[in-house]
Amino acid sequence: LRRGSAKRICAVIPYYGYSRQDRRTGMKREPIAAADMAKLLEEMGVDSVICMDLHNPLLKGFFSPRCPVDHIVPGPVAAAYFYEELFLGGHEGDVKEEEADEKKEEKNEGSYEGENKTGKAKEEPKITVVAAHENQVYRANGFRNALQKLSGRQDIGVAFISNTRALKVHTMSNTPALVGDVAGRKCIIVDDIINTGGTMRSAVNMLNEAGAESIYAWATHGVIQNPEIDTPQKIQDMPELEYLLISNSVAIDRELPPKIRSLSVAPLLAEAVARALHNESISRMMDVSEGKKRVVASNK
Repeated sequence: LRRGSAKRICAVIPYYGYSRQDRRTGMKREPIAAADMAKLLEEMGVDSVICMDLHNPLLKGFFSPRCPVDHIVPGPVAAAYFYEELFLGGHEGDVKEEEADEKKEEKNEGSYEGENKTGKAKEEPKITVVAAHENQVYRANGFRNALQKLSGRQDIGVAFISNTRALKVHTMSNTPALVGDVAGRKCIIVDDIINTGGTMRSAVNMLNEAGAESIYAWATHGVIQNPEIDTPQKIQDMPELEYLLISNSVAIDRELPPKIRSLSVAPLLAEAVARALHNESISRMMDVSEGKKRVVASNK
């Protein structure tokens, strides 16, 4: 690109490879591949980077100040998806049915939002956002905040699964423990990457044993494109899980089972590129008030 006289090079990276290798574990002499990737991009002449939902937001520090990094978090878009699914009962039909629903809503603008066709108050679900482990608590909080703004409700709870709370000293192994109230509530598990699905399946089983009414899951990056990985089938075989929502940040050529849904982040990335091109704020585009529009654009 430099030889082609490009004025500025912006690398758009939906899934940052080697993002989980951001530190050395123990005394192993292993590389910090996430930092190596940052140096590689800078050496190749990249001026700026747009990436999505880094495993650790501190990865931005691996780039020098001369190469700014814009970190896009698609959590509000996913929150808008679950808002339409759990509060409005959407995503059960195709685009034509959605258009029909919009026409019905226009006719009923004068009616009370909390009433159904029979005139009775509609019972809203009790939601709890569950972090798959301690490092996902900040991500779960952001998801909860977006869901609160969309629904206007403040009773949406947060729970997390602790892998260090019940440490077995003699075996030096961790027994996961659920922290928070999920009994009789609809739970949404939040994680950034799903690969083998072990953490996700363990979380689903713990929530089911704790008395959750129904269980959903959201993971930004679905690294399940390898045909040899049987993760999709294991997810499909879990009766406790309603469905798993992933973005299309990683290209998946294989056919996915019905319990794994895909949410396109192309409109989100397109808007980020346009804002970067015109030197506009990228952080402001994550306003949850625009979440519904992005979800509709993602489903088309």
